[in-house]
Amino acid sequence: MSRDKKDTVLIFALVVGIAIGALVGMKLSESEISSLVKTSFLTYRENRFESFFSFFISSSSFVIVVFLMGFCAVFQPFEVLLVALKGLGLGLIARCVYASDNLLPDLLLFLPFSVISSGILIFQARDAVSMSMGYFSISITTENRLGMANEFREYIFRFFIYLLSCAVISALGCLTLSVMNTHGLFQ
Repeated sequence: MSRDKKDTVLIFALVVGIAIGALVGMKLSESEISSLVKTSFLTYRENRFESFFSFFISSSSFVIVVFLMGFCAVFQPFEVLLVALKGLGLGLIARCVYASDNLLPDLLLFLPFSVISSGILIFQARDAVSMSMGYFSISITTENRLGMANEFREYIFRFFIYLLSCAVISALGCLTLSVMNTHGLFQ
């Protein structure tokens, strides 16, 4: 499968997940929405480490799981489903942002973070699908692929780049949240 086809499938899975999450979110009551917002990264926390941790877990957990799935020869469909699951969560939080009293500040915080973290996840998922397909092709053929060691090394290197990217956007999100709170944009 070419890189463009993988990207298309992964982006489609994310968009479908977001749509389903938004539809499910429409059925939530006000109390369910407020409890969901309290557990999301959109909530200001006095401790900056807690805010950073909330952003980092939100962005990196799926990246880490997809990375680990890349080591299995038959996990390609699950990697795509995990991207859709991330989209489902984003759709639910988008519904919560829409229902929020702080629409503009929440939107300014949610939209850039979600787009960038989803992009990082899609890049990692594309790499994981490629790695899984490599392991699958080795398992069904008698071909000896010595180049797989180089692919393995590059896969791990790119994972650390993606993880570092998650840390950077988490720090920026935490900083944005802190600045917005300082200027009284949150109630």
